[in-house]
Amino acid sequence: MVSYRIFLLLMERAGKLFSINKLANILKVSPDTVRRYLEHFQDTYLVHLLPRFGTTNERILSAKKIYAADLGIRNIFTGFRDKGSLFENYVYLKLKHLNPAYIYKEGIEIDFITRNKILVEAKYKSELQGKQLELFKKLKAKKKFLAKDVHDVHEIVN
Repeated sequence: MVSYRIFLLLMERAGKLFSINKLANILKVSPDTVRRYLEHFQDTYLVHLLPRFGTTNERILSAKKIYAADLGIRNIFTGFRDKGSLFENYVYLKLKHLNPAYIYKEGIEIDFITRNKILVEAKYKSELQGKQLELFKKLKAKKKFLAKDVHDVHEIVN
């Protein structure tokens, strides 16, 4: 069943950039088939797509990140694994009303910047390091949050 296989691959990629063409190649179906199912999944609120922060062209043309609308459904399809990805998906669900986008600069990604310029990186029980930390510090934002657990997320949304 094509719809099941597409949805399974989307759930496995929750919190990550995805490519319609790559999914089509893996499943040996046309990109139009994947696109149609993706639209159905969005229309029925099973998945959310997160655009890249930037100009209109960047928002439209850049790869999107995908998030499950329900973490329980995601876990049914993928099992309870990759806690970092699950946590990032949870953070997205708490921020989605703030119209977030992801940032991608210099080959480095920052998880979210909201329409009111709150910068958020979701790192389940870990720290920012290296070039990602440098970019996080360098970006201009009204507020910056490193979300490492559920308590941090509540601080952001309250």
